[in-house]
Amino acid sequence: MSDVPESVANVAAVAQPVAESSGSIWGYVAAGSVALLVLAGIFAYRKINQPAFVINQVRKKNLKEMKKQGTENSEFMVDMDRLLDSILRYTTENKKKGSDVVTLLKPLNDKERIKTPRDMYQSMIFIANDINDTALAKDLKNKSKQVKSSSALMAGLLKRAGIN
Repeated sequence: MSDVPESVANVAAVAQPVAESSGSIWGYVAAGSVALLVLAGIFAYRKINQPAFVINQVRKKNLKEMKKQGTENSEFMVDMDRLLDSILRYTTENKKKGSDVVTLLKPLNDKERIKTPRDMYQSMIFIANDINDTALAKDLKNKSKQVKSSSALMAGLLKRAGIN
């Protein structure tokens, strides 16, 4: 016979079915995974809905398009960067969100309004006035008078915006 007392063997026989019938832990694992995904989604939304993130995405897209055309160091890109910097400063000071930046940038994507490169500058002037940056608006107004409508850079920007 064995050296284990009979009372311990009886307790082990009773305890084993209780441990097996406690159920699977996979339900808890699944619930924890869903909670983790929800938290990750909330964190990602907050990250994406920041003005700096939206403006950086706009800059990346514009730079990519300009590199295709070989005009990434143009005067227009400098003006666009100045406008984006001003928008970032405005949204940060006024505690705006990324969706507010998208709303501010809508005039640049208006196909009805932008037909020529001068119209693109007019939209930039409108945005500068909207964020109360009169110095930038004045500078952009002076440059809008000088812009050439046949510029390859402006043609590329208009093409990117879907305006032909």
